[in-house]
Amino acid sequence: MDACLRLVFVVLAFACVLVGASGAAAAGGTSIGGAPMIRLGVQQTQNTQNDPTARGDVGSGASLGCWNDHEFWRVQLNAGDAVLLRGVSVSPGHNFAVGFFPPGTTDRTLGKAAILVYGFPDKRAVRFIARTSGTYPIVAGPNCYDGTDGTFKFTVTTKPKG
Repeated sequence: MDACLRLVFVVLAFACVLVGASGAAAAGGTSIGGAPMIRLGVQQTQNTQNDPTARGDVGSGASLGCWNDHEFWRVQLNAGDAVLLRGVSVSPGHNFAVGFFPPGTTDRTLGKAAILVYGFPDKRAVRFIARTSGTYPIVAGPNCYDGTDGTFKFTVTTKPKG
């Protein structure tokens, strides 16, 4: 009977791991190099009150983007993909901004990189067409003008060209 109970426990623990793995992913990275790759259609969650975050402006002087605290993710896109990012801030989180940078942008080149698209998903979805195939860095966090740290959830989806 003891071995049977252990087997049941192992099976239940494994099932919990599988269920957890299919749910929302947590936290981005504090750098592009340390940013997790996201899967299209899988909700990402950040909590800038608890997660390690980067601080300050992102990108070049010509780029939009000013965050109090921010995190990075990376997503693989194909040329021609119609990209859609939907997101929502969860109180006390407020006014989260999101930006996509071109493929090839690294921590070292970020200061000279121009953001491709920038938006506030609480107000409207962020959309763009990927011009080239590659890994696109994403930055998200509360806007430095009137954003508030907290939780932000977002999902990136695509529709292939055609």
